[in-house]
Amino acid sequence: MMMKCIVIGAGPGGIVATKELLEKGITEVVCLEQASGLGGVFSRSYDNLVLTSSVTFSMFSDYWVGEGKSHHFWTKEEAVAYWTSYAEHFRVLDHIRFESRVEAVSQNDDRSWEVRLADGEALHCVHLVVAIGNNNIPRYPKWTKELTEVSFSHSKEYTNAEPFKGKNVLVVGGGESGSDVAYEISQVANRSWVSLRETTGWIVPRKRGGHAADVSTHRGIWDLPREYGRKLSPFVLKLERGRKDPVFDALADLNEKVRSRNGIWGIFGTKTLALPKAIAHHGCRVVGAVTRVKDGGRTLVTADGAVLEDVDAVVFSTGYLNRADFMPEGLEACDPRSLYKHMFHPDYGDQLAWIGWARPGFGSQFPIMEMQARYCALIFDGDMKLPEKEEMIQAAKQDESMYLEQFEENATRIRSLVDYHRYMNGLAKIIGCYPPLRSYFFTHPKIWLHLMYGPTQATQFRLRGPGKKVKLAHEIIEQLPISTYNHIVKAGLRGRIYFGLRSLIPSFMRPAS
Repeated sequence: MMMKCIVIGAGPGGIVATKELLEKGITEVVCLEQASGLGGVFSRSYDNLVLTSSVTFSMFSDYWVGEGKSHHFWTKEEAVAYWTSYAEHFRVLDHIRFESRVEAVSQNDDRSWEVRLADGEALHCVHLVVAIGNNNIPRYPKWTKELTEVSFSHSKEYTNAEPFKGKNVLVVGGGESGSDVAYEISQVANRSWVSLRETTGWIVPRKRGGHAADVSTHRGIWDLPREYGRKLSPFVLKLERGRKDPVFDALADLNEKVRSRNGIWGIFGTKTLALPKAIAHHGCRVVGAVTRVKDGGRTLVTADGAVLEDVDAVVFSTGYLNRADFMPEGLEACDPRSLYKHMFHPDYGDQLAWIGWARPGFGSQFPIMEMQARYCALIFDGDMKLPEKEEMIQAAKQDESMYLEQFEENATRIRSLVDYHRYMNGLAKIIGCYPPLRSYFFTHPKIWLHLMYGPTQATQFRLRGPGKKVKLAHEIIEQLPISTYNHIVKAGLRGRIYFGLRSLIPSFMRPAS
Protein backbone atom coordinates (compact mmCIF):
# COMPACT_ATOMS: atom_id res chain seq x y z
CA MET A 1 0.00 0.00 0.00
CA MET A 2 1.32 3.44 -0.94
CA MET A 3 0.66 5.94 1.86
CA LYS A 4 0.53 9.68 1.37
CA CYS A 5 3.05 10.37 4.16
CA ILE A 6 5.21 8.66 6.77
CA VAL A 7 6.43 10.61 9.78
CA ILE A 8 9.49 9.22 11.56
CA GLY A 9 9.55 10.00 15.28
CA ALA A 10 6.78 10.61 17.84
CA GLY A 11 8.43 13.33 19.84
CA PRO A 12 6.75 16.76 19.85
CA GLY A 13 7.82 17.40 16.23
CA GLY A 14 6.37 14.15 14.94
CA ILE A 15 3.17 14.54 16.94
CA VAL A 16 2.44 18.06 15.69
CA ALA A 17 3.44 17.13 12.11
CA THR A 18 0.99 14.22 12.12
CA LYS A 19 -1.73 16.41 13.62
CA GLU A 20 -1.31 19.14 10.99
CA LEU A 21 -1.36 16.58 8.17
CA LEU A 22 -4.57 15.08 9.53
CA GLU A 23 -6.10 18.53 9.91
CA LYS A 24 -5.43 19.17 6.22
CA GLY A 25 -7.31 16.00 5.36
CA ILE A 26 -4.24 13.84 4.73
CA THR A 27 -5.42 10.71 6.52
CA GLU A 28 -3.13 8.20 4.80
CA VAL A 29 -0.36 8.95 7.27
CA VAL A 30 1.50 6.87 9.84
CA CYS A 31 3.93 8.05 12.51
CA LEU A 32 6.67 5.54 13.38
CA GLU A 33 8.19 5.56 16.86
CA GLN A 34 10.91 3.17 18.01
CA ALA A 35 9.97 3.46 21.71
CA SER A 36 6.86 2.13 23.41
CA GLY A 37 5.52 5.61 24.18
CA LEU A 38 5.58 9.11 22.73
CA GLY A 39 7.74 12.05 23.77
CA GLY A 40 10.98 11.28 21.94
CA VAL A 41 14.28 12.19 23.59
CA PHE A 42 12.47 14.27 26.22
CA SER A 43 10.82 11.19 27.69
CA ARG A 44 14.22 9.50 27.99
CA SER A 45 16.20 12.42 29.43
CA TYR A 46 17.63 12.87 32.93
CA ASP A 47 15.41 12.43 35.96
CA ASN A 48 15.08 16.06 37.08
CA LEU A 49 14.67 17.68 33.68
CA VAL A 50 12.59 20.86 33.74
CA LEU A 51 11.93 22.58 30.41
CA THR A 52 13.58 25.97 30.03
CA SER A 53 10.65 27.53 28.18
CA SER A 54 7.50 28.23 30.19
CA VAL A 55 4.20 26.45 29.66
CA THR A 56 2.94 29.58 27.87
CA PHE A 57 5.72 29.31 25.29
CA SER A 58 5.87 25.51 25.15
CA MET A 59 2.19 24.86 24.43
CA PHE A 60 0.93 24.30 20.92
CA SER A 61 -1.20 27.09 19.46
CA ASP A 62 -4.63 25.46 19.54
CA TYR A 63 -4.57 23.34 22.69
CA TRP A 64 -4.83 25.32 25.92
CA VAL A 65 -2.76 24.24 28.89
CA GLY A 66 -5.34 25.20 31.48
CA GLU A 67 -5.91 28.18 33.72
CA GLY A 68 -3.30 29.22 36.28
CA LYS A 69 -0.31 27.54 34.60
CA SER A 70 1.08 30.45 32.58
CA HIS A 71 4.24 30.86 34.66
CA HIS A 72 4.84 27.15 35.23
CA PHE A 73 7.70 25.15 33.72
CA TRP A 74 6.98 21.54 32.81
CA THR A 75 8.91 18.59 34.13
CA LYS A 76 9.52 15.97 31.47
CA GLU A 77 6.59 13.94 32.84
CA GLU A 78 4.27 16.96 32.57
CA ALA A 79 5.45 17.72 29.04
CA VAL A 80 4.81 14.14 27.91
CA ALA A 81 1.39 14.22 29.61
CA TYR A 82 0.48 17.39 27.66
CA TRP A 83 1.66 15.90 24.34
CA THR A 84 -0.28 12.71 25.09
CA SER A 85 -3.45 14.69 25.82
CA TYR A 86 -2.88 16.73 22.64
CA ALA A 87 -2.39 13.58 20.58
CA GLU A 88 -5.57 12.06 22.03
CA HIS A 89 -7.59 15.23 21.41
CA PHE A 90 -6.58 15.45 17.74
CA ARG A 91 -6.71 11.66 17.19
CA VAL A 92 -3.00 11.47 16.45
CA LEU A 93 -2.58 8.34 18.57
CA ASP A 94 -4.65 6.40 16.04
CA HIS A 95 -1.86 6.98 13.51
CA ILE A 96 1.21 6.21 15.67
CA ARG A 97 2.90 2.82 15.48
CA PHE A 98 5.03 2.29 18.55
CA GLU A 99 8.01 -0.09 18.79
CA SER A 100 8.62 0.47 15.08
CA ARG A 101 12.30 1.24 14.66
CA VAL A 102 13.33 2.48 11.23
CA GLU A 103 16.28 0.51 9.91
CA ALA A 104 16.76 2.11 6.48
CA VAL A 105 15.13 4.54 4.07
CA SER A 106 15.57 4.42 0.30
CA GLN A 107 14.02 6.15 -2.68
CA ASN A 108 12.42 4.21 -5.51
CA ASP A 109 12.71 4.95 -9.24
CA ASP A 110 9.34 6.74 -9.15
CA ARG A 111 10.78 8.94 -6.32
CA SER A 112 8.48 7.42 -3.71
CA TRP A 113 10.05 6.26 -0.44
CA GLU A 114 10.59 2.83 1.04
CA VAL A 115 10.92 2.76 4.82
CA ARG A 116 12.26 -0.55 6.10
CA LEU A 117 11.69 -1.42 9.76
CA ALA A 118 13.93 -3.45 12.04
CA ASP A 119 11.52 -6.40 11.86
CA GLY A 120 11.88 -6.49 8.07
CA GLU A 121 8.55 -4.89 7.16
CA ALA A 122 8.69 -2.34 4.35
CA LEU A 123 6.35 0.66 4.12
CA HIS A 124 5.95 2.99 1.13
CA CYS A 125 4.95 6.63 0.88
CA VAL A 126 4.93 9.67 -1.40
CA HIS A 127 6.11 12.19 1.20
CA LEU A 128 8.51 11.60 4.09
CA VAL A 129 8.89 13.65 7.28
CA VAL A 130 11.97 13.16 9.45
CA ALA A 131 11.05 14.40 12.94
CA ILE A 132 13.68 12.80 15.13
CA GLY A 133 15.07 16.12 16.38
CA ASN A 134 18.80 16.74 16.59
CA ASN A 135 19.52 15.36 20.06
CA ASN A 136 20.24 11.80 18.99
CA ILE A 137 23.91 11.30 18.10
CA PRO A 138 26.29 12.80 20.69
CA ARG A 139 29.22 14.95 19.62
CA TYR A 140 32.57 14.50 21.42
CA PRO A 141 35.83 16.48 21.21
CA LYS A 142 38.83 14.78 19.63
CA TRP A 143 40.67 14.35 22.94
CA THR A 144 38.00 11.95 24.21
CA LYS A 145 39.97 9.01 22.80
CA GLU A 146 42.84 9.83 25.19
CA LEU A 147 40.65 9.18 28.25
CA THR A 148 41.82 5.67 29.01
CA GLU A 149 42.05 5.84 32.83
CA VAL A 150 38.85 7.69 33.71
CA SER A 151 35.21 7.03 32.98
CA PHE A 152 33.43 9.33 30.54
CA SER A 153 29.91 9.71 29.24
CA HIS A 154 27.64 12.13 27.40
CA SER A 155 24.81 14.12 28.99
CA LYS A 156 22.42 12.12 26.79
CA GLU A 157 23.22 9.11 29.01
CA TYR A 158 23.01 11.07 32.27
CA THR A 159 20.09 10.24 34.59
CA ASN A 160 21.15 11.59 37.99
CA ALA A 161 24.22 12.48 40.07
CA GLU A 162 24.32 9.33 42.19
CA PRO A 163 27.23 7.65 40.27
CA PHE A 164 29.40 10.75 40.85
CA LYS A 165 29.06 10.98 44.62
CA GLY A 166 32.43 11.72 46.27
CA LYS A 167 34.31 11.86 42.95
CA ASN A 168 36.28 14.52 41.12
CA VAL A 169 34.23 15.30 38.03
CA LEU A 170 34.70 17.52 34.99
CA VAL A 171 31.64 18.59 33.00
CA VAL A 172 32.52 19.80 29.49
CA GLY A 173 30.10 22.34 28.03
CA GLY A 174 27.77 24.85 29.62
CA GLY A 175 24.52 24.88 27.68
CA GLU A 176 21.22 24.23 29.41
CA SER A 177 21.65 20.49 29.92
CA GLY A 178 25.33 20.91 30.82
CA SER A 179 24.45 23.53 33.42
CA ASP A 180 21.80 21.30 34.98
CA VAL A 181 24.20 18.35 35.05
CA ALA A 182 26.97 20.46 36.59
CA TYR A 183 24.63 21.76 39.28
CA GLU A 184 23.45 18.31 40.29
CA ILE A 185 26.95 16.81 40.30
CA SER A 186 28.46 19.76 42.21
CA GLN A 187 26.15 18.99 45.13
CA VAL A 188 27.50 15.46 45.62
CA ALA A 189 31.01 15.44 44.10
CA ASN A 190 34.26 15.86 46.01
CA ARG A 191 35.39 18.44 43.44
CA SER A 192 33.71 19.63 40.27
CA TRP A 193 34.73 21.73 37.31
CA VAL A 194 33.04 22.99 34.17
CA SER A 195 35.17 23.38 31.06
CA LEU A 196 34.11 26.13 28.65
CA ARG A 197 35.79 27.20 25.43
CA GLU A 198 34.53 30.71 26.07
CA THR A 199 31.38 30.81 28.16
CA THR A 200 27.88 29.41 28.32
CA GLY A 201 25.14 30.93 26.24
CA TRP A 202 23.64 34.14 27.63
CA ILE A 203 22.29 33.07 31.01
CA VAL A 204 18.85 34.17 32.15
CA PRO A 205 16.75 32.78 35.01
CA ARG A 206 13.63 30.79 34.34
CA LYS A 207 11.68 33.11 36.60
CA ARG A 208 11.91 36.66 37.89
CA GLY A 209 9.81 37.45 40.96
CA GLY A 210 7.53 34.46 40.43
CA HIS A 211 6.90 35.32 36.77
CA ALA A 212 8.25 33.30 33.86
CA ALA A 213 11.14 35.34 32.46
CA ASP A 214 10.37 34.38 28.88
CA VAL A 215 7.16 36.41 29.02
CA SER A 216 9.62 39.20 28.17
CA THR A 217 10.48 37.45 24.92
CA HIS A 218 7.93 39.67 23.18
CA ARG A 219 7.65 41.92 20.16
CA GLY A 220 8.09 45.03 22.29
CA ILE A 221 11.82 44.27 22.42
CA TRP A 222 12.48 41.50 19.88
CA ASP A 223 11.11 43.40 16.89
CA LEU A 224 14.04 45.82 17.21
CA PRO A 225 17.14 45.52 14.98
CA ARG A 226 19.57 42.92 16.31
CA GLU A 227 22.40 45.45 16.64
CA TYR A 228 20.47 46.85 19.62
CA GLY A 229 21.81 43.85 21.53
CA ARG A 230 25.07 45.83 21.83
CA LYS A 231 23.28 48.41 23.97
CA LEU A 232 20.87 46.03 25.69
CA SER A 233 23.52 43.62 26.97
CA PRO A 234 25.54 46.01 29.22
CA PHE A 235 22.26 47.43 30.52
CA VAL A 236 21.07 43.96 31.57
CA LEU A 237 24.47 43.11 33.09
CA LYS A 238 24.38 46.24 35.24
CA LEU A 239 20.96 45.28 36.57
CA GLU A 240 22.11 41.73 37.40
CA ARG A 241 25.10 43.01 39.37
CA GLY A 242 22.86 45.47 41.16
CA ARG A 243 21.11 42.58 42.88
CA LYS A 244 24.14 42.04 45.18
CA ASP A 245 23.48 38.31 45.03
CA PRO A 246 26.37 35.82 44.61
CA VAL A 247 24.33 33.75 42.14
CA PHE A 248 23.63 36.76 39.93
CA ASP A 249 27.24 37.91 40.30
CA ALA A 250 28.32 34.53 38.93
CA LEU A 251 25.72 34.91 36.16
CA ALA A 252 27.10 38.35 35.24
CA ASP A 253 30.70 37.06 35.31
CA LEU A 254 29.78 34.39 32.77
CA ASN A 255 27.70 36.69 30.57
CA GLU A 256 30.49 39.27 30.47
CA LYS A 257 32.63 36.69 28.66
CA VAL A 258 30.24 36.57 25.70
CA ARG A 259 32.27 37.91 22.78
CA SER A 260 29.59 38.26 20.11
CA ARG A 261 29.16 41.81 18.84
CA ASN A 262 25.41 41.64 19.36
CA GLY A 263 25.76 40.40 22.93
CA ILE A 264 22.56 38.78 24.14
CA TRP A 265 21.24 38.70 20.55
CA GLY A 266 24.40 37.15 19.15
CA ILE A 267 24.34 33.91 21.09
CA PHE A 268 21.91 31.25 22.27
CA GLY A 269 20.16 31.53 25.62
CA THR A 270 20.94 29.37 28.62
CA LYS A 271 17.69 29.74 30.50
CA THR A 272 18.64 28.36 33.89
CA LEU A 273 20.51 29.53 36.98
CA ALA A 274 21.93 26.05 37.53
CA LEU A 275 25.57 26.84 36.71
CA PRO A 276 25.69 30.15 38.65
CA LYS A 277 24.22 28.29 41.65
CA ALA A 278 26.83 25.54 41.29
CA ILE A 279 29.56 28.19 41.30
CA ALA A 280 28.14 30.34 44.10
CA HIS A 281 26.95 27.64 46.49
CA HIS A 282 28.73 24.36 45.70
CA GLY A 283 32.31 25.26 44.80
CA CYS A 284 32.09 24.38 41.13
CA ARG A 285 35.01 25.96 39.28
CA VAL A 286 34.91 27.21 35.69
CA VAL A 287 38.01 26.44 33.61
CA GLY A 288 38.97 26.86 29.97
CA ALA A 289 38.96 24.33 27.17
CA VAL A 290 41.01 21.19 27.71
CA THR A 291 44.24 21.44 25.73
CA ARG A 292 46.25 18.52 27.09
CA VAL A 293 45.40 15.09 28.48
CA LYS A 294 47.89 13.36 30.80
CA ASP A 295 47.85 10.05 32.64
CA GLY A 296 44.94 8.75 30.58
CA GLY A 297 42.78 11.64 31.74
CA ARG A 298 43.66 11.61 35.42
CA THR A 299 45.32 14.98 34.82
CA LEU A 300 43.89 17.58 32.45
CA VAL A 301 45.41 20.92 31.44
CA THR A 302 43.20 23.75 30.17
CA ALA A 303 43.73 26.76 27.93
CA ASP A 304 43.70 29.17 30.88
CA GLY A 305 46.50 27.28 32.64
CA ALA A 306 44.40 25.29 35.08
CA VAL A 307 45.67 21.82 35.98
CA LEU A 308 42.94 19.40 37.06
CA GLU A 309 44.38 16.52 39.07
CA ASP A 310 42.96 13.19 40.22
CA VAL A 311 40.06 13.38 37.79
CA ASP A 312 37.70 10.43 38.16
CA ALA A 313 35.05 11.10 35.52
CA VAL A 314 34.24 13.39 32.62
CA VAL A 315 30.70 14.19 31.47
CA PHE A 316 30.41 15.72 28.01
CA SER A 317 27.60 18.12 27.29
CA THR A 318 29.01 19.02 23.90
CA GLY A 319 25.95 18.86 21.71
CA TYR A 320 24.87 16.53 18.96
CA LEU A 321 25.49 15.76 15.32
CA ASN A 322 22.82 16.55 12.74
CA ARG A 323 22.57 12.97 11.54
CA ALA A 324 19.96 10.38 10.67
CA ASP A 325 21.92 7.20 9.96
CA PHE A 326 18.92 5.37 8.51
CA MET A 327 18.67 7.85 5.62
CA PRO A 328 20.18 7.02 2.19
CA GLU A 329 23.69 8.09 1.21
CA GLY A 330 24.00 11.84 0.96
CA LEU A 331 21.11 12.48 3.35
CA GLU A 332 22.48 10.99 6.57
CA ALA A 333 24.26 14.18 7.61
CA CYS A 334 22.42 17.09 6.00
CA ASP A 335 23.52 20.55 7.06
CA PRO A 336 20.40 22.36 8.34
CA ARG A 337 21.72 25.59 6.82
CA SER A 338 21.66 24.03 3.36
CA LEU A 339 17.94 23.28 3.67
CA TYR A 340 15.24 25.72 2.64
CA LYS A 341 13.94 27.14 5.94
CA HIS A 342 15.85 24.33 7.70
CA MET A 343 13.20 21.98 6.27
CA PHE A 344 13.37 21.16 2.57
CA HIS A 345 16.32 19.82 0.57
CA PRO A 346 16.48 21.64 -2.80
CA ASP A 347 17.13 18.34 -4.64
CA TYR A 348 14.09 16.60 -3.13
CA GLY A 349 11.54 19.39 -2.94
CA ASP A 350 8.20 18.36 -1.46
CA GLN A 351 9.16 14.70 -1.23
CA LEU A 352 11.09 15.14 2.02
CA ALA A 353 10.90 17.45 5.03
CA TRP A 354 12.77 17.77 8.32
CA ILE A 355 10.87 18.94 11.39
CA GLY A 356 12.89 20.10 14.42
CA TRP A 357 16.21 21.08 12.84
CA ALA A 358 15.83 24.75 13.77
CA ARG A 359 17.00 25.56 17.31
CA PRO A 360 16.07 29.04 18.59
CA GLY A 361 18.56 31.15 20.52
CA PHE A 362 15.72 32.35 22.75
CA GLY A 363 12.04 31.47 22.64
CA SER A 364 11.01 27.83 22.30
CA GLN A 365 11.54 25.08 19.76
CA PHE A 366 7.97 23.76 20.01
CA PRO A 367 6.23 26.71 18.26
CA ILE A 368 8.87 26.44 15.54
CA MET A 369 8.06 22.75 15.10
CA GLU A 370 4.38 23.60 14.81
CA MET A 371 4.99 26.36 12.24
CA GLN A 372 7.14 23.97 10.22
CA ALA A 373 4.42 21.32 10.45
CA ARG A 374 1.77 23.78 9.21
CA TYR A 375 3.91 24.74 6.23
CA CYS A 376 4.73 21.11 5.50
CA ALA A 377 1.03 20.14 5.50
CA LEU A 378 0.19 22.99 3.12
CA ILE A 379 2.94 21.87 0.74
CA PHE A 380 2.04 18.17 0.86
CA ASP A 381 -1.65 18.93 0.36
CA GLY A 382 -0.89 21.07 -2.68
CA ASP A 383 -2.34 24.30 -1.23
CA MET A 384 1.10 25.87 -1.52
CA LYS A 385 4.13 25.15 -3.68
CA LEU A 386 7.79 25.36 -2.83
CA PRO A 387 9.98 27.79 -4.76
CA GLU A 388 12.04 26.42 -7.64
CA LYS A 389 15.27 24.64 -6.76
CA GLU A 390 17.58 27.62 -7.43
CA GLU A 391 15.32 29.94 -5.43
CA MET A 392 15.48 27.56 -2.46
CA ILE A 393 19.27 27.38 -2.69
CA GLN A 394 19.55 31.17 -2.79
CA ALA A 395 17.08 31.60 0.08
CA ALA A 396 19.06 29.13 2.22
CA LYS A 397 22.28 31.02 1.45
CA GLN A 398 20.66 34.34 2.37
CA ASP A 399 19.36 32.92 5.64
CA GLU A 400 22.78 31.46 6.42
CA SER A 401 24.43 34.81 5.72
CA MET A 402 21.92 36.57 7.99
CA TYR A 403 22.52 34.16 10.86
CA LEU A 404 26.31 34.25 10.42
CA GLU A 405 26.11 38.03 10.66
CA GLN A 406 23.99 37.86 13.80
CA PHE A 407 25.46 34.86 15.64
CA GLU A 408 28.99 34.78 14.15
CA GLU A 409 30.96 31.71 15.33
CA ASN A 410 27.93 30.32 17.14
CA ALA A 411 26.04 30.00 13.84
CA THR A 412 29.04 28.26 12.27
CA ARG A 413 29.35 25.77 15.11
CA ILE A 414 25.64 25.20 15.85
CA ARG A 415 24.22 24.62 12.38
CA SER A 416 20.60 24.50 13.55
CA LEU A 417 20.75 27.81 15.47
CA VAL A 418 18.15 30.40 14.38
CA ASP A 419 16.67 33.61 15.73
CA TYR A 420 13.19 32.70 17.00
CA HIS A 421 11.41 35.89 15.96
CA ARG A 422 13.13 36.16 12.60
CA TYR A 423 12.39 32.52 11.82
CA MET A 424 8.76 32.52 13.00
CA ASN A 425 7.91 35.84 11.38
CA GLY A 426 9.60 34.83 8.12
CA LEU A 427 7.79 31.51 7.83
CA ALA A 428 4.50 33.10 8.92
CA LYS A 429 4.75 35.61 6.08
CA ILE A 430 5.34 32.79 3.60
CA ILE A 431 2.31 30.88 4.93
CA GLY A 432 0.20 34.04 5.23
CA CYS A 433 -0.46 33.79 8.98
CA TYR A 434 1.58 36.76 10.26
CA PRO A 435 -0.55 38.39 12.99
CA PRO A 436 -2.52 41.51 11.97
CA LEU A 437 -0.74 43.83 14.40
CA ARG A 438 -1.68 47.13 12.80
CA SER A 439 -5.41 46.42 12.42
CA TYR A 440 -5.65 44.90 15.91
CA PHE A 441 -4.22 48.09 17.42
CA PHE A 442 -7.49 49.77 16.38
CA THR A 443 -10.00 46.92 16.41
CA HIS A 444 -8.80 44.72 19.30
CA PRO A 445 -6.52 46.89 21.47
CA LYS A 446 -6.56 44.47 24.41
CA ILE A 447 -5.44 41.57 22.23
CA TRP A 448 -2.90 43.84 20.50
CA LEU A 449 -1.34 44.48 23.93
CA HIS A 450 -0.96 40.73 24.39
CA LEU A 451 0.52 40.39 20.90
CA MET A 452 3.12 43.09 21.53
CA TYR A 453 3.92 42.63 25.22
CA GLY A 454 2.92 39.05 25.87
CA PRO A 455 5.19 36.15 24.86
CA THR A 456 5.45 35.65 21.09
CA GLN A 457 4.12 32.12 21.32
CA ALA A 458 2.34 30.08 18.68
CA THR A 459 -1.29 31.14 19.16
CA GLN A 460 -0.85 34.61 17.69
CA PHE A 461 -0.14 32.94 14.35
CA ARG A 462 -3.70 31.52 14.28
CA LEU A 463 -5.40 34.90 13.73
CA ARG A 464 -5.35 34.89 9.93
CA GLY A 465 -4.44 32.86 6.86
CA PRO A 466 -4.40 29.08 6.34
CA GLY A 467 -5.17 27.21 9.55
CA LYS A 468 -6.66 30.26 11.26
CA LYS A 469 -8.76 29.64 14.38
CA VAL A 470 -9.71 33.18 15.29
CA LYS A 471 -12.26 32.56 18.06
CA LEU A 472 -10.07 29.99 19.82
CA ALA A 473 -6.99 32.18 19.37
CA HIS A 474 -8.74 35.16 20.96
CA GLU A 475 -9.81 33.03 23.93
CA ILE A 476 -6.29 31.73 24.50
CA ILE A 477 -4.41 34.98 23.88
CA GLU A 478 -6.60 36.90 26.34
CA GLN A 479 -5.61 34.41 29.06
CA LEU A 480 -1.86 34.70 28.42
CA PRO A 481 0.32 36.86 30.68
CA ILE A 482 1.53 40.31 29.71
CA SER A 483 4.98 41.51 30.69
CA THR A 484 5.14 43.83 33.66
CA TYR A 485 6.56 47.30 33.08
CA ASN A 486 10.04 45.95 33.70
CA HIS A 487 13.57 46.71 32.51
CA ILE A 488 13.04 44.82 29.25
CA VAL A 489 9.92 46.83 28.36
CA LYS A 490 11.75 50.05 29.22
CA ALA A 491 14.74 48.99 27.13
CA GLY A 492 12.41 48.24 24.23
CA LEU A 493 10.82 51.68 24.42
CA ARG A 494 14.26 53.31 24.55
CA GLY A 495 15.29 51.23 21.55
CA ARG A 496 12.30 52.39 19.55
CA ILE A 497 13.10 56.02 20.33
CA TYR A 498 16.77 55.44 19.46
CA PHE A 499 16.09 53.82 16.09
CA GLY A 500 13.28 56.25 15.34
CA LEU A 501 15.60 59.23 15.83
CA ARG A 502 18.44 57.43 14.06
CA SER A 503 16.28 56.97 10.97
CA LEU A 504 16.00 60.75 10.68
CA ILE A 505 19.78 61.14 10.39
CA PRO A 506 21.34 60.56 6.93
CA SER A 507 23.33 57.32 6.92
CA PHE A 508 26.66 59.03 6.14
CA MET A 509 26.29 61.19 9.28
CA ARG A 510 25.58 58.31 11.70
CA PRO A 511 28.33 57.22 14.10
CA ALA A 512 29.71 53.74 13.55
CA SER A 513 27.98 51.05 15.62
